[in-house]
Amino acid sequence: MTEAGCLDMRSRRTRHILTLGCVPGEFLDAAVDLWRADRVDQSMRTGESVLVLVDQDATTPAEYIQTLLAIDHYSSPVGIIPISKRSSDLNQLVRLLGDETIHIDISRSRFRLTETAEANFPSAPPVLSRARQGDPASVAEDLQADLLVLQGHAGPVDAGFGRWLTLCSRHLHQPGEPPTFPCFDTYQCFRQKLHGRSPFSKEGLFNPTHLTSSLAIIDGCGTIPVPGSIFNYETSIARCVMESQVRAAVMTHGVSASPLSTLIVFLGTLAEGLSLGEAVRGANHHVYQVGSSTSMGGVAAAPWAVLGNPEIKVSGLPLIESVPRSTELGAEYSVDEAFLDSPFGGLVSLLGLSGRPGPFDVTAPDGRWVRGALSARGRTYLWIAGPGPHAKPKAGEQVKVLLSKRPDDPTSCWRRKSKWMQANKVLLHRMADTFTKRGGEEDHFRTLISLWDEISGEAELAAFAVTPLRRQSISPPLTSRTERLDARINALARVTARAIAAAVPVTGARLSRLWLPPWLPAGTVHFSEQCSCGCPLVGDARRHPLLELVRVEMRCPACGSAGDVCGERVTSASGAFECAPTVMGGPKQRAVPAGAAVEVRVRRLGGEETEGFASAALFDPFQQRQVLVDGTGVQPLSTTDLAVTIPEDWPQGLSQAVVAVVVGCEISFLDFDIMVQSRTADPVGGHPEVQPRGIGVKHSAREWRHVDG
Repeated sequence: MTEAGCLDMRSRRTRHILTLGCVPGEFLDAAVDLWRADRVDQSMRTGESVLVLVDQDATTPAEYIQTLLAIDHYSSPVGIIPISKRSSDLNQLVRLLGDETIHIDISRSRFRLTETAEANFPSAPPVLSRARQGDPASVAEDLQADLLVLQGHAGPVDAGFGRWLTLCSRHLHQPGEPPTFPCFDTYQCFRQKLHGRSPFSKEGLFNPTHLTSSLAIIDGCGTIPVPGSIFNYETSIARCVMESQVRAAVMTHGVSASPLSTLIVFLGTLAEGLSLGEAVRGANHHVYQVGSSTSMGGVAAAPWAVLGNPEIKVSGLPLIESVPRSTELGAEYSVDEAFLDSPFGGLVSLLGLSGRPGPFDVTAPDGRWVRGALSARGRTYLWIAGPGPHAKPKAGEQVKVLLSKRPDDPTSCWRRKSKWMQANKVLLHRMADTFTKRGGEEDHFRTLISLWDEISGEAELAAFAVTPLRRQSISPPLTSRTERLDARINALARVTARAIAAAVPVTGARLSRLWLPPWLPAGTVHFSEQCSCGCPLVGDARRHPLLELVRVEMRCPACGSAGDVCGERVTSASGAFECAPTVMGGPKQRAVPAGAAVEVRVRRLGGEETEGFASAALFDPFQQRQVLVDGTGVQPLSTTDLAVTIPEDWPQGLSQAVVAVVVGCEISFLDFDIMVQSRTADPVGGHPEVQPRGIGVKHSAREWRHVDG
């Protein structure tokens, strides 16, 4: 590992001042002297650093935006200095342009990111998860930070960062001028109602003029008003920041929805010694790469923009370089625990990734919080949390993190789960209605359905997760972040199998009639397996008309229905897409003496790679007698035997049986008729039991084929 905290000593960029509108000579002269500008004109050249002095009264929106886009064309870092004849003074230029370097005390950094969930996990670095501290005292402490990063819902006039912090500029309004917001004249704040307070309350409102941070990032939509737009610079947050004690600021043009990885690129670039303008360009480039929303076509000043000196550099950010060790699982990196021993944790620049294709997932074996990003410069940064406030690192102790190749489509399994939940919801509701109409207890399914409704919302969040789809973002595998959700789904699957089996004697065994809308024909599936009677099984593939799901209805030509099971699309040897069942099974014999057990074999052939549960019900045609077998675990790609013992006094003749197999979010039914005989009777027809080919033997290959689909 190599320390990488020293500032970059590359050759100095040419500094170019460009003016928009009628900038007073005293401001232009002061800017030239303070910034040590090399030239002042309207032409542009590649690779320069550009400082734009913007007359807020005489510059049009189109002129302003087109200038920023032109600067972007020349790949130049850019800083903005708003100039107002009414409110600007030379002291603002001295503070923002008079320094070449600012030092950050990283222990006094604070991040209040109300729009970024992964920054506010309990395991995140304490300085990063400040949005979890929702009280006036913590806000007051944060506003004294050396490095202050705020993210939330914002605009040119006000910006909200939780219940106890709203940056407000209404004090700048002059009587007699047109108000931007109604509160400018009435002093009734319509934001306060959102927090349950009186509109006359001043709680949580903060005047940004009182900011004192060395570096402040205010990330929200449009915190820098475009000159000539409906928002006036004279009553804006940007003017407040210009009049504050902030020495360098990053604010925004237009829409801003920056993921956490943007901030990691920004901090890593600064820590490597590049200028604030270059770090902002890198952050904006990352925003474009990950597909976040912006309002401009270039990365020079959107969504983030430097308010002040684009060439200023920042020291004090902890960055260390680490070289990988190759393992079977990926690239393993080691970092000294002592380096991470602070509320900030530390930034790590990963070496040796130039030949490795991304995107990457990252994990820490000790479970600590770690996130990262790939920058447009080809650099890879991780932000790793420290050991915690009560831990005492041992000398030389190493923290290991593992970088692994991310699956091609990490959210696909959750999209499938979410679709099955949508389909199952209709099935369970119709099953509940049928159960109630036929005399069952009304609340038998009510709690079950409400639990599935609750969990389906969380499954949708996983199915539509954006971070795993962002190639430039480095985050923990989706599987590690959904372990608890998977566990809850599995627990609910067991309950669902049990509830369905208990209801079948009332609703009836043929549950496929309850699917809605009707599933459409998708061809025929032939199996090499046989029914217990010796006939070959055959299946009808069905597809959901909206959700791209498939099921297989299985039948025996002699015995009738054999089941309605979940299917999956697979690729055949010829390259065509075919439908395959994920569950098969049935009774080893159809005729069973009273007092004996119906032996049912359940085989998992595919579907979700998690434990499933099978519950069975046997009932007589009058639905007066029933036998239930509670949820039995059914492992992936394995065979499980269920035994349904028939009481000795069970009535002779036809009975029905259903096995509900629930695997995660996939519900399958095996249904069949059983002929209950007297205890002394021989099998039907006096023939010995026919052992079906394939039943009772574990197979590694699926025994089916699909035709006419």
